Amino acid sequence: MFKKKKKLGSIDTLIDKDFVIKGNTTFSGGLRLDGKLYGDLTFIEDSGGTLIMGEHSKIKGKVTVETAIIAGEIIGDIKCHDYLELQPGSVINGNIEYNSIEVHAGAKVSGDLRQITKAQIKAQKKLPFKKDKVIGEKNDN
Repeated sequence: MFKKKKKLGSIDTLIDKDFVIKGNTTFSGGLRLDGKLYGDLTFIEDSGGTLIMGEHSKIKGKVTVETAIIAGEIIGDIKCHDYLELQPGSVINGNIEYNSIEVHAGAKVSGDLRQITKAQIKAQKKLPFKKDKVIGEKNDN
């Protein structure tokens, strides 16, 4: 009936509250963000990709992670391959794709919520590599 809380990996990187990053960022393992990031945030696949955002943190850009606990603000779309938790006071202005989600009272979301399965995630990962040939396109050879 009641599910156990998701176990998160260890935090490898801490971005303090006074730290601001401008530009797209890729990370592996666990990331605790208390500062601000202006750019896209993407995890390196098969690395755990856990994001934890503090209450006063902010991201302005797309976020792609395996697992996330958000207490801050995100202005941009989120794609969470596994588990997403929105804490009270979190603010999301963008669309959210998730496999499993927990939304606490007081969290604010302005955008669409869309559940995606592990199979859909795997299929989406393969799509960019098949752009060489378009189905239905005539071959002049």
